[in-house]
Amino acid sequence: MAHKSAYKDVLAGQIPVNPKGDQPPYFRSKKTMQTSAKLIRHQICVADALKGKKPGTRAAVREAFTKASKDCAK
Repeated sequence: MAHKSAYKDVLAGQIPVNPKGDQPPYFRSKKTMQTSAKLIRHQICVADALKGKKPGTRAAVREAFTKASKDCAK
């Protein structure tokens, strides 16, 4: 019996992501979804806090994200 590779099946469940900037390309799962209500509320809070902001540099983005996340965790 010949061995079959699962490589094609695994890749079929992946989505390629090619982000802008200096972050390298990567793959994410097609089935990735949030199920925790607490996590979803936190993500919505952070998104609302950052809506409309254009911090500029990557460092400024990280600082703004960190501050928003800490504020939403309270």
